Amino acid sequence: MDIPRSFRKTLLAHLPYAVNEDFTAADDLAALGLNSMGLVQLLTDLEETFGLELPDELITEETFATAGSLWATVSELVPAGQFSDA
Repeated sequence: MDIPRSFRKTLLAHLPYAVNEDFTAADDLAALGLNSMGLVQLLTDLEETFGLELPDELITEETFATAGSLWATVSELVPAGQFSDA
């Protein structure tokens, strides 16, 4: 699964244990340091940066489990072509 650089950069700002943008889609976000406070901040950044609104029913443990699961959810909500840097 290709995760665009712009998404990786936004996500990286909320992962204190990630050294760089080289995390994989399967990497556990909690293991990379995403906690409940970070999740709220990440959600705000994603919504502001990419002009989307994550519906309440998608704000689940499963959505925020891995970089890939979060990307799969976010990619369905942004306009086509928004992530041209994959």
